[in-house]
Amino acid sequence: MFTSENRTRALGVLLALQGALILVGAVLLGFTGSIIAPLDNVLGSDASIAAIVLGAAFILAYRVPTRAWVNLAILYNALAIVAQFWKGGSFGVHSTASTTVVAVIFLVAFGLLYPRGESMEMAHQH
Repeated sequence: MFTSENRTRALGVLLALQGALILVGAVLLGFTGSIIAPLDNVLGSDASIAAIVLGAAFILAYRVPTRAWVNLAILYNALAIVAQFWKGGSFGVHSTASTTVVAVIFLVAFGLLYPRGESMEMAHQH
């Protein structure tokens, strides 16, 4: 169905698209703040800044979408789905169907395009 080169290009586009969505969401969160006390600041970190960096990194991975970046994107989407289900009944925070649907779409797309038994790095160099 997909050649190695087309698969690599499609994965790059998916990473860039997901990165853009994460980046926009993180910037909006940074400007609007959180309803809950900023626990991340207590722990010496800033979740919205971390999300901005992750989104930007996914966008930069567009040119060379290595297996490591695809694995991180799969992990991000799987955790986003789990978090939405966890939020459904906890701490008065409600889950959003759109977040779950988008994460499922990306997870399925990354899973279908995942390079099984081939090197993405080699396919990209040709």
